[in-house]
Amino acid sequence: MSHRGKPVILVVDDQTTVVRIMANMLQPEYAVRIATNGEMALEIAATQVPDFILLDMIMPGMSGIEVCHALKKTTVTEQIPVIFVTSMDDKHNEQAGLAARAVDYINKPASPVIVKSRVDIHLSRSRQERFIRHLANGSIRDSELIQRTAQSLLD
Repeated sequence: MSHRGKPVILVVDDQTTVVRIMANMLQPEYAVRIATNGEMALEIAATQVPDFILLDMIMPGMSGIEVCHALKKTTVTEQIPVIFVTSMDDKHNEQAGLAARAVDYINKPASPVIVKSRVDIHLSRSRQERFIRHLANGSIRDSELIQRTAQSLLD
């Protein structure tokens, strides 16, 4: 669970119909934020720091690949997991998305079960990674807090 309550998911797609469909898939389990272009996505990501981003690969102006590269170059946003959700289902585009450091790739039209499952898996992994990072840099020292957090990550 996000430190702010429900995990915050940023859905980025230039097609408002797709954004609405994705938002309906994810609510009410997640707090959904919406961006309809790359510049808006970067602004929201930097100011609201979502827990996760679902990103269209092909958009006018700034492409999803460019957005992902920009996210990974900024300290505030570099650890946010990104999944590309795209109609570009060939191996070249999938490789390009993963090379941009996205954690996964989902083909459109996206199945609600697949989207939720992959978001859950990658959110869990991201929380575990964040916890390990805090342990490694010494920012958590309370052994009871460490034990409770570790147990919650396993549950």
